[in-house]
Amino acid sequence: MDTFVVIRDYKPGDENMCYEIVKEGTMSTVNTAFINGLTREITFQSMVLSSALLFIFFGLPFGFCLASIPGVVVFMYFCIYSGHKFKALQITQDMYNIPRVYMSSKYTGFWVAEAFEPAANFKSGLVKCTILSEKDFNSKNIDTALYFKKIVGTVAITRSKNSEDYAWLRRMAVSSSYQRLGIAAALLKEALDFCQDKYVGVELVTTECHDVARDFYFKKGFELRNMFHKRLVGNIITVLIYELVYKFKTNKIHVSP
Repeated sequence: MDTFVVIRDYKPGDENMCYEIVKEGTMSTVNTAFINGLTREITFQSMVLSSALLFIFFGLPFGFCLASIPGVVVFMYFCIYSGHKFKALQITQDMYNIPRVYMSSKYTGFWVAEAFEPAANFKSGLVKCTILSEKDFNSKNIDTALYFKKIVGTVAITRSKNSEDYAWLRRMAVSSSYQRLGIAAALLKEALDFCQDKYVGVELVTTECHDVARDFYFKKGFELRNMFHKRLVGNIITVLIYELVYKFKTNKIHVSP
């Protein structure tokens, strides 16, 4: 029996699994952000400065001052982890209000990837799957009682904050055990197809911690519009933000009344 992944619209009752997937995606970049922070010159300067201040102004033994460096490292990890945790908590504000936030007009939408995995394969690990639209899946008349069913991916579209003629791609996430199977590409195609006759293009924001995702978007036709550093904790902890844009070759420009 094959494993199927169905790309479909959000339905009431999906919100708990949607939240867990997006939360997993948010927290997955903690270590990458921490390593990126350690490699920055300003982080090294902060470590040296903390040791120097303890030695010069407090007269503490030099060995004790050097011991403060791990403290700076721990503090930085705590700040990064707390920032990700806070962002994950913020997700609840829209993940439990999907109809209002993402499905309140014909210019917004929310889609999920729902996996139907045979019971025999459930514990053996997924290596491949067949990705279908909901219409195509229903046409196969598959007995779903023989499958384990769960949501493994999400994507959403809202209007851009910068221009009403552009969409904003949000909440793109795929469960770690279902990545590299074409699910993200299928979700992105669903979102772009939805936007094509409604918007001039699609915008999204990603960070330096999402190298794989950024390469994925570039391969799908997105272009770099802007990049800048966003401060998280003064000048000690910053993150590089990338603004990407996808422009439709043919489109119908929407003008709000």
